[in-house]
Amino acid sequence: MKNLKLLVIVMSLMFITSLSAQSDWQTVSAAGVTFQYRVTDDGLNLEGIMSAQTTGWVAVGFNPTVMMRDANIIIGFVQNGVGNIRDDWGNSNTTHVSDVSLGGTDDVTLIDSSEIDGATMLHFSIPLDSGDIYDQPLEIGETYPIILARGPNGANNYTAYHAAAGSAQITIEEPLSVDDQTNNITPGMN
Repeated sequence: MKNLKLLVIVMSLMFITSLSAQSDWQTVSAAGVTFQYRVTDDGLNLEGIMSAQTTGWVAVGFNPTVMMRDANIIIGFVQNGVGNIRDDWGNSNTTHVSDVSLGGTDDVTLIDSSEIDGATMLHFSIPLDSGDIYDQPLEIGETYPIILARGPNGANNYTAYHAAAGSAQITIEEPLSVDDQTNNITPGMN
């Protein structure tokens, strides 16, 4: 009987966890870089996964005005199995520097990273509105231009010139409510 109660509790927790209100993953690609993103269930953060066929750095820049200028750039690499990531600001059309060097804050959190078979992957989270003047706020329901870039193989730094760069657009989707997700359960499957 004790085991049955424990099983019911575990199953209930698994069901509640499955009702988390994360938005669905969205995917865009450019210049050989794939960027997947979604808003976290609290509606406060953007979770992103950037990946490319390179052993160098990968980057995404949010809402540039001209080329790299004014973009909130998230750039990182994996070296010796350790992920490195930094929050940068596009300080000109063709350069960027760390937010910290400008007096801002580093507002990116590395969740996971890997470099397997010549491909680099960085999974991270940033606040939709960090309050840092070097991070433009992202609003739910709005569409933004982004830049995607990758460094050459072995470019395990934040300064090597890109091997490829391109642009795309993303729309920041609102997280689903628990009611929305419950209503999306396939009939006969509950």
